[in-house]
Amino acid sequence: MKIFDLDSEPSLSECRKKVFGLITLSIIILVIYSNTFHASWHFDDIPNIVQSRDLHLTEFSWENIKKTFFSRPRVGGVYRPVACFTFALNYYFGRDNVFGYHIVNLSIHILTAYFLFLFIYHTLRLPSLKEGKGIDAYFVALLSAAFWAINPIHTQAVTYIVQRMASMAGMFYIMSMYFYLKGRRANQSWTRIIFFLLCGVSALLAYGSKQNAIMLPASLFLYDFLLIQGISRRTTKKNLAIFLFGAVVIISIGFVYFALSETKLSWYFNLYHTRPFTLWERLMTETRIIIFYISLIFYPMSTRLSLDHNIVVSKSLYDPFTTILAVILILGIVISAVFISKRRPLISFCIFFFFINHIVESSILPLELIFEHRNYIPSMFLFVPIVIGLFHAISYFSHKRSMMQVVVTISIILIMIGEGHSTFMRNFTWKSEETLWIDVVEKYPQSFRGNHNLAKYYFEHKQEEKAIDGYKKALEMEPIHSIDEKSMTALNLGIIYYNRGELEKAKSYYLQALTIDPCTKGANNNLAVLLSTTARDQEKVFNLLKKAIECGRQSTQEQSNMGLLFIKAGRLDAGIAYLKKALEMDPKNTDALEGLGYAYMKKGLLGKASTYFRKAFNQTPRNIRALLYLAELYTIGGHTEKAQESLSQFVGFVQDRDLGPLLDELLGEEENFLRIRPDMAIIYPLLSKIYEQKITSLKKNKEFCLNH
Repeated sequence: MKIFDLDSEPSLSECRKKVFGLITLSIIILVIYSNTFHASWHFDDIPNIVQSRDLHLTEFSWENIKKTFFSRPRVGGVYRPVACFTFALNYYFGRDNVFGYHIVNLSIHILTAYFLFLFIYHTLRLPSLKEGKGIDAYFVALLSAAFWAINPIHTQAVTYIVQRMASMAGMFYIMSMYFYLKGRRANQSWTRIIFFLLCGVSALLAYGSKQNAIMLPASLFLYDFLLIQGISRRTTKKNLAIFLFGAVVIISIGFVYFALSETKLSWYFNLYHTRPFTLWERLMTETRIIIFYISLIFYPMSTRLSLDHNIVVSKSLYDPFTTILAVILILGIVISAVFISKRRPLISFCIFFFFINHIVESSILPLELIFEHRNYIPSMFLFVPIVIGLFHAISYFSHKRSMMQVVVTISIILIMIGEGHSTFMRNFTWKSEETLWIDVVEKYPQSFRGNHNLAKYYFEHKQEEKAIDGYKKALEMEPIHSIDEKSMTALNLGIIYYNRGELEKAKSYYLQALTIDPCTKGANNNLAVLLSTTARDQEKVFNLLKKAIECGRQSTQEQSNMGLLFIKAGRLDAGIAYLKKALEMDPKNTDALEGLGYAYMKKGLLGKASTYFRKAFNQTPRNIRALLYLAELYTIGGHTEKAQESLSQFVGFVQDRDLGPLLDELLGEEENFLRIRPDMAIIYPLLSKIYEQKITSLKKNKEFCLNH
């Protein structure tokens, strides 16, 4: 291929050009992402995939598949079903092994880059496009797609597993645009219909991957107007009418959707109550963030990239002063794009495309302020004008036979090597939760989220002193994403101190968490558990558990504890009802199983009680407390031999341990509103008899050995 014979297209056939483009992009991407296949689960991966039971597909059935479409029940309705279904497929074939998830993510990125290349290539060959005249469409398309694909800012959309939602939306988005272009250029009606159908299907799949793909119709409308029809008085009038009609239709559909949907529009804006910024403050701050995004795209040093950017919220247009500068700069860029739209429609489209596709996540919706993966779609065409400029520079200097042609060419190669190396190095940051959050804290020492999550990692890996230090640092900082984040920091400190037996410190941090957010998940329950052993105030314990359940953020543990509280108070039927709710939420909840067995035993329903105690024993390996319950149950029922069998099994499990401390550990303190326990007045006589038999047996064996 005569790369620098820029007066003509390369001599390869169309098919070979496209195959070569796919192979080239695949090799480049695989090389720079080769160190990501074992990068661990991170941050939002945990609740969205690892802990999302609806995505844990173990057998194919319509019921199980349908569950994957509703994997975020609190959001209401269907939640990103296309992306979630692919996570479920990953789980089906590889469970929680990250390797398969990374293979899929990387394949999506390769396909996205390839369709971006195809779209740019065919766009530059449009007859109406002035910028396409006299340039090598293949060179510009392939280099533009490569620049986009290897940009380090996209590691968050590719290496961060859960952000497959963003990259998959991007893949179907650009596929839809490509099929639309092919449909508009098709000569035969049946071909046009097929391409438009593919365009529509791809659009639905994009929206089903992530909702920001809703801007696709606007992008297609603008593309058709600027690059296919071309700007004229006639096309402007026609497209203005289409635009107004489309806007009315979309707004109407939106109102109908929210009128019929479980999720109301007000729900979204009510989220501002949990944000440390108002709608107006977010809108102003986003102008600075947009400029920051542009700087990251064109100067993507790994030292500037981070999962969490500790951005300062704009309180007014002049606080900080860079806010008004950002507003002026954005207005200037947009107005310039309008003025050049007739002479340079492609450049104008690339600019408009960037801003249009930031509207959903960078305007008024009460989302978190900043994430790098939000640039995956908007940045797709930003490199096209730059590569066209580089092409013209090479072309200009090639006619003059100047060394500058070599300089420009080497510069392109060095930029690609630099970007690729930066991406490769950035991917090392995603190796583990520790490396990820250390990176955040090193770049933003005042990052609340960075300090909190690094402390969380240390706590989960039994490094309590580091965890305490990190959590206390986080409590001194102000969160920029969500007001109630700080309550989880206080809660986690309380958990550490509770586990260490420092109950007063634990209590103070639980109370601090509830002061910040009265519905902090787990705080009411944890404080209830603590007070059940120290305060001797059953009413306080009841009120805390009631509050936890009323908040609607309870786990199975709150339901289970409320059931145990009622059982201890003698209200067996009420307790059974709560314990059954706990089992509906988690069929493996041992406390609920034992509680139900205990309640039915007290009611005299020994058969039912036995069933639940057996389930508790089978649920947890060597659940020796369940064996004590069974021994008590069999004794009450008059089955002494079965009781002795259970206790013999118990003794076999604990023969290498000191029995006294073990029983204290199993049975807990006497006065505890949330702790049920076997009746040791029944157990001890039988246990003593078994140990007497064991001692007698040992003596006989010893005498036998001595005599022989």
